[in-house]
Amino acid sequence: MSQWPLQDDGWTLAPAADAEFDDVMSWFPDAHSVDIWGGPNFRYPFTSETFREDCRVDVMASYVLRNSAGELAAFGQSYDREGRGHLARLVSNPALRRQGAGHKLIRMIIAALEMAGDYDEYSLFVYRDNTPAYQCYLSLGFVVVEYPDDAPMPDKCLFLTRQATRRER
Repeated sequence: MSQWPLQDDGWTLAPAADAEFDDVMSWFPDAHSVDIWGGPNFRYPFTSETFREDCRVDVMASYVLRNSAGELAAFGQSYDREGRGHLARLVSNPALRRQGAGHKLIRMIIAALEMAGDYDEYSLFVYRDNTPAYQCYLSLGFVVVEYPDDAPMPDKCLFLTRQATRRER
């Protein structure tokens, strides 16, 4: 997996193109859904411009995942956070949920992070009441660890990490 796009069992992960951001925007029907995904500083209602600004596309790698039928199945971002490969703003297409897109997205973003750097650990945040996402992360080997002192919303979120496996190193 040394070049883009990454492929795995018919799924394809690629850097997000401008037009795909508009599709991802349609997955958020209200302020609550945006808050759970993007955090409290993500503006709603949004425009194409504010959506991209709040996604911080200039400092975060943005990816789209397509299923074997070529449908846009998921979106996610990553960046380096204190020496960890950090996953952020992970979401699957509401019309395609419960088909494994979340698992595949996370595995493939980790593969992309491995191409970009040598990480021993991966991390992410999740709202405490986002049970489907929390269960997905646990099933992929993430565990809850001490909340970072510099991170906002410790009363609403959990911080999870996962060690890199041998195959990922």
